[in-house]
Amino acid sequence: MLDMRMISQYLPDFFEALFETLKVAALSGVFALIIGTVVGIISTMKSKLAIIPVGIYTGFIRSTPLLVQLYFVHYGLPITGIMLTSFQSAIIAFSLNSGAYISEIVRGGLTSMDKGQSEASRALGLSWFQTMRLIILPQVFKKILPPLISQFSYLIKDTSLAAVLVIPELTYTARKIAARTYMPFESFGIPMLMYFGIYLILALLSHLIGGKKEPARSARRWFGFGKVV
Repeated sequence: MLDMRMISQYLPDFFEALFETLKVAALSGVFALIIGTVVGIISTMKSKLAIIPVGIYTGFIRSTPLLVQLYFVHYGLPITGIMLTSFQSAIIAFSLNSGAYISEIVRGGLTSMDKGQSEASRALGLSWFQTMRLIILPQVFKKILPPLISQFSYLIKDTSLAAVLVIPELTYTARKIAARTYMPFESFGIPMLMYFGIYLILALLSHLIGGKKEPARSARRWFGFGKVV
């Protein structure tokens, strides 16, 4: 049976850890969006001088485990003289990792845009920067918002790896409480429910934004049942 006394005693600790988890995810998400947008735009350019570094970055990040990236940032960079706190290391690693995946989402959104809009903008005398800022990017972000929300849900789950850097997020707190109380079922069950609750909120948000016309398709994409065609 569940030990309700233990749950009520440590529930405030779990909520503090939840706030820490969301803080890490939110900050990383903002930086990742900036990185992903810039890299995504560069990847659509025709210049090989710009595309090659972008390809190396995305390929390197996507081919190496996030846990190894965390260790490298926190324990490897200090050798070069760059000293970082655990929180800073986590933000940098999560931002770079998620930014690589967001760049592919942004690139896909940009390539799906009608080229006629850019040509019309140039005919009206708008610069490339004005065209991207005022015309192209607003439409792209409206189109890619559901996959961005999905990527953010992955980022929230990835923050559990921050426990290895002794950041007091949900997983670290659960492990500490489990060691103290010898009640792993309750200790890890509560964070699982919290993660699932966040996932449901994001799934509903994505459904409301991008799944109004195809609710069944949207539900299958998020919850993984049925065949999506």
